[in-house]
Order: sequence, then C-alpha cells, then structure tokens
Amino acid sequence: MRFFPRFRLKVANALVRWDPSNTLIIRLVPPAKEHLDYHWGERAVQMAWELVELTELMAWLSTLGGAFSALGNYQPACADTAGKISLHQMKLAFRLGDPALVARCQLYLAISLIQRAEFVAAKQIIQRVYRHERRQTEPETRLLKMCQGIWSKLRYEYDPHPRNTVRK
Repeated sequence: MRFFPRFRLKVANALVRWDPSNTLIIRLVPPAKEHLDYHWGERAVQMAWELVELTELMAWLSTLGGAFSALGNYQPACADTAGKISLHQMKLAFRLGDPALVARCQLYLAISLIQRAEFVAAKQIIQRVYRHERRQTEPETRLLKMCQGIWSKLRYEYDPHPRNTVRK
C-alpha cells in the first residue's frame, strides 16, 4: 500500500463511509511502473547459468572419470587420475548442494582406492556412505546398490588369490 497512495486514499474514504448495506467494489489497476528488483533478477539468472554450467561440467568429468576408472583396472596411473577426477567431482557436488551426488563421488573415489590396493580406506568410505544412506528416512536405492556392488569389488580384489591383472 505504500507504493499506491491513490489506492490507499480510495480505500480509506470507502471505509469511512462504510454502510453494511452497501457493496464494496475494489477495482485493481496495474501500476504504470512495475517495482522489480533488477539486481536480484540478474543474480538469479547468473545462478541459473552457473547451475547449468556446473551440471554440464559434472557430466564431462563423469565421462572422463569413468574412462580412467575402466583403464585403472590395468594401469595404476589411470586409477590415480580417476581418483583425482572423483575429488574434483566431489567439490562440484558440494557446490551444487546435492548430498546424493557427493556420496556417489565418494564411492567413485573408493573404486579408485580399490584399484590402487588401498583397501582399508576404500572400506571406510563404502561403510560410511552405506550407513549414512541407511539412516535416511527415504534411502536412495541407487546409492545402496552402488555400495553393495563396490563392496563386492573390494572383496574380490582383496581376496589373496593371484589375479591376471598386474599391480604396482
């Protein structure tokens, strides 16, 4: 009402002359100039573009990380690179504010640790993510299945039987 003094005056006059038998008709007329917060609009557009760019970057890193992870089964240097990529993905996931995405990035890091035979660290990550997800009111099935699958990979790789793959 502070922006529309004419409207305020008309309402005040109508209320002073108010008679219960009369009908009050209020006609709203749009103002000549809209009061918009252009600075906030610019900020909102910038935030939306940043979200789009971060999401696209996340997709590229996911593709690249998956490729290095696949090679990491045979080349230890590729497993190291996949681990670094998963850390970059985790930073982006924190910035996006998506806890499920952060957890998936942690699991990608666990895969890299398994490939580098760092089984204890991988085990801790998998267990932490699994327990945290189980405590949620609505646990994400995808994350739980990922934890179970990576746990199976950990058990397979940790098995002391000789493998055909070469480790450093």
